[in-house]
Amino acid sequence: MAEEPQKGVKRRRITQACDYCHQRSIRCRPDPEDPDERCTNCVSFQQECTRLRPAKKRGVKPRNSLDDDSSVAPTLPPAPQAIATQPADIELWRAPHVAGQGLIVDLVEVYFEIIYPIFPLFHRPSFIRKISRGEYNADPALYAVTMAVCALSSARANDNAVSKQSPDVDELSRVPSRAFYHASIDALPKSDLPSANFNVMRTYAMLALIAIQYGDHRGMQGFLGKYHAMVAMDGLHDEKNWPQGLGIIELEERRRLFWSIYTLDVFSSIVFKSVIRVREQQSIVHYTSELDDAFFDNAGYRLDPQSPTSSSPGSSVSTESWVHGWNITTDLWRLIEHVAIKLYSHTRRRRTFSEVATKFETSPSAAALSAEVDKIYYSLPTHFRHIEEMSGDSTGADRYGFQAANITATVQLLRMVLLASEENTIEQRCHVVSSVVHAFMRIPISYLRAINSPLLHHLGSIGAVLEGVLAERLTEQQYQSVRTVLLSLAQLLENLDFGFHSIQVAKKLRDLVLQIDDHMSTHRPVANSLTSPSSSTYSPATEPGTHVPGSILTQWPWKTGSSYLP
Repeated sequence: MAEEPQKGVKRRRITQACDYCHQRSIRCRPDPEDPDERCTNCVSFQQECTRLRPAKKRGVKPRNSLDDDSSVAPTLPPAPQAIATQPADIELWRAPHVAGQGLIVDLVEVYFEIIYPIFPLFHRPSFIRKISRGEYNADPALYAVTMAVCALSSARANDNAVSKQSPDVDELSRVPSRAFYHASIDALPKSDLPSANFNVMRTYAMLALIAIQYGDHRGMQGFLGKYHAMVAMDGLHDEKNWPQGLGIIELEERRRLFWSIYTLDVFSSIVFKSVIRVREQQSIVHYTSELDDAFFDNAGYRLDPQSPTSSSPGSSVSTESWVHGWNITTDLWRLIEHVAIKLYSHTRRRRTFSEVATKFETSPSAAALSAEVDKIYYSLPTHFRHIEEMSGDSTGADRYGFQAANITATVQLLRMVLLASEENTIEQRCHVVSSVVHAFMRIPISYLRAINSPLLHHLGSIGAVLEGVLAERLTEQQYQSVRTVLLSLAQLLENLDFGFHSIQVAKKLRDLVLQIDDHMSTHRPVANSLTSPSSSTYSPATEPGTHVPGSILTQWPWKTGSSYLP
């Protein structure tokens, strides 16, 4: 028990902020455990707590004299018209220092290598040009989104998700991800109803992705809520409400942002059991043009007959842009949304209009939709179905690999949702889940690690189905089917081996299997003359089942009830 502080002893007041807090323009507070050495911010961000800068004289300077150098002319106030034309928050804003320009450039490059192919929220040439010029230091909204990009890239680097061509992981992680994260949040408008600044919208989107990376589901919903509030306030789900005179770059970036967050919204509704905020039927936003970033800018579109990845004759890579695969993935998420609406109806306790209307319009069966998904998938070009290991060509062949991996993962989640939308036997569920796990195991580990924490939530949805199966009475044959899938899932998690505790989850799954094995071996029903394998009337269907005790299932590695999947 902590000792009571002595009465009459005052806490030491910091009269000068440390260098780190001063650079970030944040309040410097002493660390309660060691008030004479480090402040709380330096402890949190693992920084050296120094006060090396010279202390300035306090108070108002004399009107007719200068402190140190009489040769320097006094600074005149800005002209009245300049004050009137500049917003006060931008005029007084100063970019806090979090990391050097070199590290920021490296982290932005990491974003374009491993995150951009799934969430292409920026036009690569123009964004890199702004970063290389340090323009983020003069624009708080651009600074906020840049820090968010660095935070996500740093977190992925810390999870060993970077490619072999990336800088050293220790160098990329030199500044903690959360230092960039907090700097991004600090630079955002303090108003609850900010104006529709496009970079502010992108910052909320990036922060939602970072929150998923940190395992902060509540924070993810908060940032998505702020993004959707900005969309709703200005009706940005309809392109006719977008600002007039947009350049080509921002037009394409807005379309990518809208559909990226739409897919994230549907994903979170399935995995985190939340509502879908934007329906695709209510959205009037075009898909992004299927061109690599190098082929368009504000001067126009340049249709080049040769893809950047197929410069040599006889190349096996199609001249179609990788963006074509990205748009196909969006199509799949739109289908998932419609299946999810049917899935949600199973969990409702009251009768709704949609349930009443089912007698007028019958939705397709899960089998019919599954057949349609197979038709879509197998009609794709080969480079969107077969995935080779990462080559290091981050602007070419690897982009196609990311699309193929993302399409595969999305198709598997769609199959899981279709499975959950109708009643199925234990054997049917085990068959589908086994197929899904093996589909993931065919994706090269380099892409799975790059997709990172969202993939683990995909696998958590698989776990939700298996947990539902284990809660039922199982025959020996049924349990062996579930056991095989559980061990395959554990093997996949061990192969991933990245920072979102995949190894720990795999170990818990294997321990769980051992406990169920012991229970099944000691509680196996005693065969009688009617159910004995030697009896002519015996069949697996007549074998009595066994329940797995709840005390064992409480050790399930994923949060129970966190998904709509049964």
